[in-house]
Amino acid sequence: MAEDLAELERWLGRIMAGLAPARRRSATLKLGQALRRANIQRIGANVEPEGGAMEKRKPGRVRQKAGGRMFRRLRLAKAWKIDASADGLEIMPSSSSIDRVAAVHHFGETDTVGRLRDGRVIRTKYPQRRLLGFADEDRALVAEIAASMLDPDAD
Repeated sequence: MAEDLAELERWLGRIMAGLAPARRRSATLKLGQALRRANIQRIGANVEPEGGAMEKRKPGRVRQKAGGRMFRRLRLAKAWKIDASADGLEIMPSSSSIDRVAAVHHFGETDTVGRLRDGRVIRTKYPQRRLLGFADEDRALVAEIAASMLDPDAD
């Protein structure tokens, strides 16, 4: 997969090099929006970028109402900001609270979940659930956007 991404990056880089900086920024923003949309759909479906299902949550009274779906706020486009420039693209959480939740789940970290009446802190280790990534279906998306960049009438 890493070699495929490197090849894709070289190919896309050759296309981008022939475009004006404003056009490159416009293209990277369009690509960022499409990739954000694809990742949000995967997060909503509880599917990792590689296509496997995310590890299910532990059972609990409150969670039964949600039907097992996770990441209610992370499924919103406003939760992820896009930093697009003529030279690159970054999709990142839009606030520190969203960043913390995303990091805990993405990297499988330990986090505080509550406190007992006597003041002791309750911490739990979350399983790793990859939220953002580049799936095989995203290649077709990149190719489609690259083709639209080559079209002088596109935008």
